[in-house]
Amino acid sequence: MRTTKHLFLTSRKLVHLFFILSLATSASTNASEPMLMRFFEEVETLQAGFDQRIVDESGNTLEVKKGIFSLSRPGRFRWNYVTDDPDYPVGQQIISDGSTITFYEPDLETANQRSMINALEQVPTLLLVQTGESLEKHFNVTDFGKTDGLTWVALKPKDENAGYQGLMIGFKKQLLSAIVLTDGLGNETRLTLSDVVTNQKLDEQLFAFVPSEGVDLIQQ
Repeated sequence: MRTTKHLFLTSRKLVHLFFILSLATSASTNASEPMLMRFFEEVETLQAGFDQRIVDESGNTLEVKKGIFSLSRPGRFRWNYVTDDPDYPVGQQIISDGSTITFYEPDLETANQRSMINALEQVPTLLLVQTGESLEKHFNVTDFGKTDGLTWVALKPKDENAGYQGLMIGFKKQLLSAIVLTDGLGNETRLTLSDVVTNQKLDEQLFAFVPSEGVDLIQQ
């Protein structure tokens, strides 16, 4: 059984990924600025399927997951992971209503909930979601050109204690299509989006967490 510490560290990685999805919209590089700014200005909601693969620095696959990602500006999002377990077809869920973030583990019947203000202390990039500050304040931004049909932007955190080495964001035909997070150990979390739909009306309840009976809710 996973420990609470392990779940928290895993969740922090996922939150970082969300921030890149939400925030990679205001950086300024000569080639990528128009694409990023268009995404920031024109995309109010986004929903997509995703495949997540974690590989080590040698290229060995450590974990494979998939699910559905939903985003509604400002600050609301939901990651729904699916599993092969018939008893728990829905895996981990990470939900933000714009003021509170909930990390829910259905199989453990545990939900860890904290305010966005408290989360800022652990995940500084959350500041960008709330205030729209320029990414250049927190990242060194580099246009990485085209690879495998995607246009890439590289983000390297200026904070040496950020907990990860860098991020790569890939666009295809103006749509956010891929994200790669490299952690402090050199492992990569690779997210590939599919069936991306933008600016469709999303149910408000999608971003609300309502605990089932018996769920241990931990608030911080």
